[in-house]
Amino acid sequence: RDTAEGLSVIANSLVADNKNNTLLATQKPLMILKGDKDSVYVRADTLFSGKIPDSLLSRTDSVQGMAIVKTARNPNDSSLRFLQGYHHVRIFSDSLQAVADSLYYSGMDSIFRLYTNPIAWAGGYQITGDTMFLYTRNKKPDRLYVFENGLVVGKTGENMYNQVKGNTINGYFKDGVIDFMRAKGSAEAVYYIKDDSMAFVGVNRVNKADIIDMIFKEKALNKVVLRNDADGIINPIRKVNPNDMKLRNFKWLEDRRPKTKFELFED
Repeated sequence: RDTAEGLSVIANSLVADNKNNTLLATQKPLMILKGDKDSVYVRADTLFSGKIPDSLLSRTDSVQGMAIVKTARNPNDSSLRFLQGYHHVRIFSDSLQAVADSLYYSGMDSIFRLYTNPIAWAGGYQITGDTMFLYTRNKKPDRLYVFENGLVVGKTGENMYNQVKGNTINGYFKDGVIDFMRAKGSAEAVYYIKDDSMAFVGVNRVNKADIIDMIFKEKALNKVVLRNDADGIINPIRKVNPNDMKLRNFKWLEDRRPKTKFELFED
């Protein structure tokens, strides 16, 4: 338990190496990052924690493109530690859930890096991509960045799904709640249109755009904005076959979503 960082690790097997300052947790390990109102729970087959090497504290992070400058710190400062999770990673908080094969978390920047088929859920929407970075602030989701093949999907009716696709996706949270998303690069979209009585009237199929913005209100998609030379068409709902309104690589993976912290260890 790290009381300064509000972090705890629970497992049926814990092996601590005090000389090298490492911790290996197996047999249903669970990490809890305690927040004021919304704690983050992380599970994996194996969790490993260690001290960030001094050589990495003063180098330029090639992925983030920012310099991490070493400052005078207590060598036991818990923010200088990292956490790795291997296989069947599952994350739960009230505002965001995610699964992946593996993760890397650094106390230096409070970023969860998710690798190999990561999936995240926020505000009723599912986000997928090749690699995913979840930025946190004060133990709450702050930003979600998806590298390559980003796809956002939200169910809006029976066999009807709003979808936005792009090379990259940036999602931003306000007070831990999804607020805004931007798909950039070869962006595509399928967006079901409703009238004032909330009845479906049409489908906007965007085949090409440089940028597509999604604006949320009270966790629900409120507006879609197309930017820079968008090419698309609106079809009347009576002429639409929902099975044809699926973007490439579409998958609805709601059954993999941990809906409570008690489902973290379910397959």
